[in-house]
Amino acid sequence: MRGALALLVLAVSAAADQLSLHRPTTQPTKLGDDVHAMGDTLTTVLSASEQHGTFIHLLQRAKLIPMLSRLNGSVFAPTDKAWAAWEETHRPAGDGRSGGWLGSAGLAEWLVSTDEAEAALSARIAASPGSAEEEIRTESDNQNWALQQHLLYHMLNYTLTEDEWERSLGTTETSLLHPLGDRPPNPVPGNPWTPVPTDGLLGAHGQRIRVDRPGSEHGGDRGRIGVNHLGDGGAGVWDGSGWKEPDNGSHHLKDQDDGKKKKPVGLRWVPNGVVVGLDGVLEPPKSLVETIRSLPQLSYLAKLLDSPEPLPTPLPPWIDKAPHVTLFAASDDAFEAAFDDVERSYLEGGYGGESFNRVLGPSILLAIDRDVGWKDTWSKKPTIVNGALNVSAPVDGGLVVNGTAAETVDIFTSNGVIHIMPRVLVPEGFELLNSAEKVLLSRNATRFVSLLRSANLSSQYIGEPGKKNTHQWTILAPTDDAIEYFELWNGPGMLSLEPQSAAVSFDDGDAPGDVVKPNPPPPDNSPLAALLKYHVVPGKVSPKTLEDGMLLATELRTAALGGERQRLHVEVSGRSKAHPEWDLDAGEIQFGGAMVVGSPVKSGDSVIYFISSLLAPPLDVLQTTVADLQLSTYIAAVYAAGLERTTKANPGTTYFVPRNKAFAQLGLVMKYLLLPESRDELRRVLRYLSVEKLVYTPDVESGKTVLRTIQGGNIVLDKQGDNGTVSLQSPSKWEGHDSGKALPANGDLRPASLVTDNMLAETGVIHIIDSVILPADAQMTPAKLIRGSKQRVMEELMTKAGFGWILEGREPSLAELEHVGLENAIRPQGSGSDEDAPAPVDPTELALPAYTILMPTDKAFSRLNLTQYTSDPDALLSLLKLHIIPSNLGTPLPKASVEHAPRYPPRDGLPLALEDDVVYPTLLAPSARYGELAFRAWGESEWLVGVHNARSGSTDHGARTNGAGRSSVRWRKGHDDSISRSKVTAGDTEPQPQLWLGGMTLGGGVIVLDTVLIPYDPGWWERWAWLVLTVTGGAAGVSVLSISVWWWYTTTRAKREGYERVAQEEEEREQEEANRRWRRMSRGEGTTPRPSGNFIRSRDVNGNGNGHGNAIDSDEDI
Repeated sequence: MRGALALLVLAVSAAADQLSLHRPTTQPTKLGDDVHAMGDTLTTVLSASEQHGTFIHLLQRAKLIPMLSRLNGSVFAPTDKAWAAWEETHRPAGDGRSGGWLGSAGLAEWLVSTDEAEAALSARIAASPGSAEEEIRTESDNQNWALQQHLLYHMLNYTLTEDEWERSLGTTETSLLHPLGDRPPNPVPGNPWTPVPTDGLLGAHGQRIRVDRPGSEHGGDRGRIGVNHLGDGGAGVWDGSGWKEPDNGSHHLKDQDDGKKKKPVGLRWVPNGVVVGLDGVLEPPKSLVETIRSLPQLSYLAKLLDSPEPLPTPLPPWIDKAPHVTLFAASDDAFEAAFDDVERSYLEGGYGGESFNRVLGPSILLAIDRDVGWKDTWSKKPTIVNGALNVSAPVDGGLVVNGTAAETVDIFTSNGVIHIMPRVLVPEGFELLNSAEKVLLSRNATRFVSLLRSANLSSQYIGEPGKKNTHQWTILAPTDDAIEYFELWNGPGMLSLEPQSAAVSFDDGDAPGDVVKPNPPPPDNSPLAALLKYHVVPGKVSPKTLEDGMLLATELRTAALGGERQRLHVEVSGRSKAHPEWDLDAGEIQFGGAMVVGSPVKSGDSVIYFISSLLAPPLDVLQTTVADLQLSTYIAAVYAAGLERTTKANPGTTYFVPRNKAFAQLGLVMKYLLLPESRDELRRVLRYLSVEKLVYTPDVESGKTVLRTIQGGNIVLDKQGDNGTVSLQSPSKWEGHDSGKALPANGDLRPASLVTDNMLAETGVIHIIDSVILPADAQMTPAKLIRGSKQRVMEELMTKAGFGWILEGREPSLAELEHVGLENAIRPQGSGSDEDAPAPVDPTELALPAYTILMPTDKAFSRLNLTQYTSDPDALLSLLKLHIIPSNLGTPLPKASVEHAPRYPPRDGLPLALEDDVVYPTLLAPSARYGELAFRAWGESEWLVGVHNARSGSTDHGARTNGAGRSSVRWRKGHDDSISRSKVTAGDTEPQPQLWLGGMTLGGGVIVLDTVLIPYDPGWWERWAWLVLTVTGGAAGVSVLSISVWWWYTTTRAKREGYERVAQEEEEREQEEANRRWRRMSRGEGTTPRPSGNFIRSRDVNGNGNGHGNAIDSDEDI
């Protein structure tokens, strides 16, 4: 009460100075100019209430009592209970301040006298460093100012009259709160006791407040103050209990209920205004952004505004601090109807500022003649056109914007007003994602866009902000996850903007004459730009145009490719024609090994594919090939030849790289090329496999294409059909090595096939081939092959014996043939030189005779008594001739060589066709019976070779092969070219017979043996054993025959004699029986007359009866 009395004294002292601060929107009650000094005022009415002590203390702390005593207006006074309830829900737990003034101590720190508050402030300053005084005082002033702003929202500068209160209306009033962005300077300019209307956040207007009187839609029985746009919230009018009866001219409104007891309500009118008691504390409207966040139907807009970054121009940077803002806010349903998921995700991303500006810009009005766009503002100005925005307020209520009625109007905020619209206010035909950049930003490719911007490529390929790109591009965009994964494993420095070193031209000091052609300047020196350009393909490439194996030309042009576009592999799998064109399954399409993630998106004239990883531009040739284990021999050969620098730097080059198996098939040839002495020849071979232009197989036309190699010669690329196989071979025409028009000049039995094509490299393209194509002038002689094997004994023996012409790969003279005893077996083709005119020969022979040397290793010779052979020239010649197989003996072949001739051409790398039981004649065949060699398979790649028909059990006549190599073909000069043409028929798929003769390639070669073959010389037993065995066999046969005849004769006689004895015994028994009968008859035992004597049959010497019987007079029984 003491505080109330003090306020009363203040009010009395200021009563004479009462005046109206500014013109209200509603006329106050006319009370005259003079008011009795002791009459009731707003302050005395508050002091008379037992429920408003907290409100009075807060007014005192906010220094609003003088202003209140001078005010002609309305005061909404929350009760002590209302303040206690508000404190309970708004008191912060930490160091913050609710509303800018209520701390964790609650209202207790404010319910002290001004003197006590000043003493507490002084004590706080004293306890802090001297430099903190200003900061502490500023903080205290800000809190007092925030309290003052809150309390001013409870005051009107005009009086709500009794007549208006009884009309049961809901109205919108203007409070004394003029929201400001920041606290004004201290002291406040002008009269310190009155709020000065300024151009604040609402222009010159105070904050709006809704007043619903009793009986109105939202007023209830006693009325409600400060409800929101839905009629919710606010504070109800107090029931007036605890208020003293009015005197001195003040009165309150009572219910008139037909004589019933009148109940006081919480309103008191006094001459200078009215006090409306409230059972709650009014909350001033929040900022525009805070209000949007509190509205469920604007949750999507709140999400878009929830960014720490300022809004793009021309929007205000911070919309919650911008003054007098009128916002026609689209609802969540409106955003969902206007934009699809991709467009909404773009707006939600951190890069959608420009488009967000385009979406939100037409919905924001920053000033309407310095007014706020409340509903009644539009009523005064029926139609306002702001660019494409047309707003009107119909007589029947509401607002209509561009023909669409607002769902909700007049949502008050501290810096403006919000009207909720059922659609997004954008121009007709509005396209949100009007550039590829926006599509990328909306689809989790923001990092890719950032990289394009860093490299100054965004405007060229994905469009400038707000502008539509007029060019057609296909963009392969890695997702943010892909780039993060790349940086995780490679480090962020891999995507830096370090200058890119251009490909330079230089001569290899170790390779005279190998000059790299000069490069044009690269179009961009940034490695980041090169990386990003590899993700852009000119033109609009739709999924239906993609085929497996395609090579797309990208925007990456470098000096390393001679200014040509770098290519990109396309892989398509499992896609049917019935499949929707723009719907892709996972992994269905891949670019450079990166899978397409999701379906592609069309953006204007461009197509965007989202891929699972970054596409790294191809590396140099050596880095590319070293990653393939089957190309390690090629890498070794390049370094052995000293061509690593030029191989990396040659611009726009196509490399035909043989795989390891192809080099292995060369056998002794490759071993020779890798020798230090053969470095130049190895260089010629490698350069011959390099073409000084870019050759991609899809671009090659069907048929044969002649390509110029870096070495200088030509090489022929043959493509069978548009999608057929591609092969590589030597040309038929080569200076000094003319093989006609049909056969390859290097004599290869078959062309090399491209087993893997179009391996992309920084400086060109690589094709892997299955065999090595040697230049026709490589001149691989037997001597070189033997040196490649690192064996020397055989070469020395052949040179000593006079076979040097075979080692050197030349034709022998007649004297040389006579020296080795081959003048009858081999015809000389001239005087011994290839340059001499050839002698008459078979016109069907295209090449000079060739020889295959079976070369035992030095270790094999170490087991042989070489002294015996070196001292015996004839024995040495026989030994060496047995190890040399000619392509043509010039004499009829032995029968075995004819019957067991090979049926198939030689395998890759072998000079001879090796088959089971195949027999070849050697140079020893014309002079020796055992001059042929027979072969038999031994395992997968080895063969057993031995002297045909040798009967000895010694191992000297058998050996195993251990490597081989082919010699170069020596084409015959002046041959009839029509011969070779006539032998080639269209459609031939088998190797051409002209390229091998009698099972041997036209160039012959060398085969390594692990044992020396000894000429077979049979002994006397081996020579006459057949005769001895024949005689012995004949005698044995006669003996067996004689014994057989004797055994037959004796066996047959014995059987016959046995049969005769049995017959005689039977006859004797019959005769005996007949004699007995006669004797009985003679005794009278029968009627038959007794014979005159016995009848006895006599026999000859053979036991045959003579048929005569002799009479016997004796009466005895016989």
